[in-house]
Amino acid sequence: MAILPPGSSRATPLSTTVVDSNIGALVHYEDDGSVILAVIISSKRDKFAVLNVRGRELELPRGRLYRLPPGTSVGGASTSARVEALKGIAEAIEREATSLDVKELWSFVHEDVHLYTVSELSKSYFGADIAEKHAGLRLALIRERVHFKRDKDGFEPRSAEVVDGLLRAEDARKRKMTVRDATIAFLAERMKDPLVAIPHDISENLVLIGEVAAGVAHTDPARQKEGKDLVHLCARQLKIADNLTIERQAFDVLVKIGHYTLNTNLSFIRHEIPTHFSHAVLNEAEMLATPLTVADFPEDERRFREDFTAKHAITIDDISTQDMDDAVTVEQTADGYELGIHITDVSWAIQPGTALDDVARRRATSLYCADRTVNMLPEMLSESKLSLRQGTVRPCLSVVVHLSQNLEIQGSRVVPSFVKVAQRYTYDDVDLLLEHDDPTVSLLYQISAACEEARIRNGAVKVHRREVVPFLEADGSIRLLEIEEESPARSLVAEMMVLANSIMAKFAADNQIPVIFRGQERPDAQATQAAHGVPEGPAKDFTARSKLKKSTMTFEPRHHAGLGLDAYIQGTSPIRRYMDLCHQRQFISFFHRSKPWITRTELEPLANEVEVYLNSAMLASRETRRFWLLRYLEQRPKGKPLEGTVVRQDTKSPLVELDEIYITVFVKSPRPMKIGQRVTLKVAMVDPLGDYVRLEAV
Repeated sequence: MAILPPGSSRATPLSTTVVDSNIGALVHYEDDGSVILAVIISSKRDKFAVLNVRGRELELPRGRLYRLPPGTSVGGASTSARVEALKGIAEAIEREATSLDVKELWSFVHEDVHLYTVSELSKSYFGADIAEKHAGLRLALIRERVHFKRDKDGFEPRSAEVVDGLLRAEDARKRKMTVRDATIAFLAERMKDPLVAIPHDISENLVLIGEVAAGVAHTDPARQKEGKDLVHLCARQLKIADNLTIERQAFDVLVKIGHYTLNTNLSFIRHEIPTHFSHAVLNEAEMLATPLTVADFPEDERRFREDFTAKHAITIDDISTQDMDDAVTVEQTADGYELGIHITDVSWAIQPGTALDDVARRRATSLYCADRTVNMLPEMLSESKLSLRQGTVRPCLSVVVHLSQNLEIQGSRVVPSFVKVAQRYTYDDVDLLLEHDDPTVSLLYQISAACEEARIRNGAVKVHRREVVPFLEADGSIRLLEIEEESPARSLVAEMMVLANSIMAKFAADNQIPVIFRGQERPDAQATQAAHGVPEGPAKDFTARSKLKKSTMTFEPRHHAGLGLDAYIQGTSPIRRYMDLCHQRQFISFFHRSKPWITRTELEPLANEVEVYLNSAMLASRETRRFWLLRYLEQRPKGKPLEGTVVRQDTKSPLVELDEIYITVFVKSPRPMKIGQRVTLKVAMVDPLGDYVRLEAV
């Protein structure tokens, strides 16, 4: 900023005479954000030697100096005397700056918008351009930054709209600083007393720290920076090592104050998975009435539904399952058999546009984790009012299949119905009944086997997958439950659902009902040949799975190579999958009004929206399952060997599928390994939180 002759608004070339006249003049210069008062004591070409208020002498280029109007003299022959005089002047300037009302000044001039010099503003506000008042006004304008926009040595009044926005932003900043200080104070209190309650006003900051711990990628860089700055302050307060990653520091902060545990699921935070229902949603669920008998349902429901309550309906699920959405019936007829696959009608209870519908759409699916179940709908609905519980009447969407004596499908229909479950079975119950040749379940199994055989003849690919489900016990230990996907009972139920979905897909196609069809292209011939020569077992299964192409979503029927079907949808799990509920609405509306609930044009954006939520939920589910399986590895006795099978060896380190937990990991090995080779491993390091495990071949 140039030396300005008093009253001038633009820099002027300085002659020798002008230079001499500047000796003893008061100036401002800025250094590291501070405005410093000084007096010119000598000149040298384009530089001036100044003595500042701090008692330092230094040379500065004229461009850095702002000359104040003449007024107070800095007398005294000695340097110390001049410094004392400068201090007195600086104090007077500070008093002027502190007392000046910038908003009032702005109100005088903001309607005449142009770039003002400080001299102009000083004359307008004070009636004169006096050194100390001029300097105080300039200092106040530099500091305030709301009502005026600075342009070099001039200041332009901002519009009322801009000022209002800046004031709101400043208020928000001050509130954040207040809450930040309260957060730091809370941490100190919590370390003294773990029972100190979390103040409501800092809860959002704990959420922000949690987002940093989970590695949430914000679209707002300001929030990202705010979170990291907050974590650094909190980590320093709690003396957490600063050589950790910012994510680990954030996690340790929350663990140290007891807000998180070592088992807190960061995947749910990372993928923004809702885990609690609002009061509005719970109130809607509470208000939903479930009729006890068919006669209690409205007449229009009774009129278009078939009554299957006299049929012997059974459910088959895991022993822990409470959200039962499918049941089956089978009866002998004059020329064969009638199979019924009955899906609870969730669309009857959950209306579009309600709070329940909104939350189901946002969640997209239910998640079953080691430490919790996150239902798509509140428990009172998913596990009670809508669940096919034994002895209760439920509205359903039924798929009725007519079979010959040889168990060949002769025809099928889809129909709204009423069903009353007579018996609940677990998978173990059904496996035991099959061993004892129970006539009903044996017939169901024979039908499912015949359907599967027909699909395989049509090109279906049967791929074996080993899987375990982790459960968190009360003592913190991890229990593993091995899932036998090919057990007779599980195969029976899986085949019934495939059959129902394929028949519903054909019904939708035949009646031009818009639904989301699932398809899958056949593997390339080259990919199929890749499995030849791979030893039987986990390696061959892994190779076969890796060669399958990704399934697709379309609005037209498309062949599904993996299932060996010409048309397939998902519609048998409306309690736990939102798009299944939407498909159910399409069918029920078709029966009620002879037209679907929504058109294809309306269904497409809805399906795309739900798919985004569903992908996030599936990612969180996979990450969570892996987290708990790594926790299990962490809890295994140290030194206990772990067996596995090499399933891939075309990478830098061989990929091994582990026994016990059936996940794949890269293994450090001193020698080459062959695909299909069995290996014995030792666990060198496990970090479930960081999704890291290092295994070494023994």
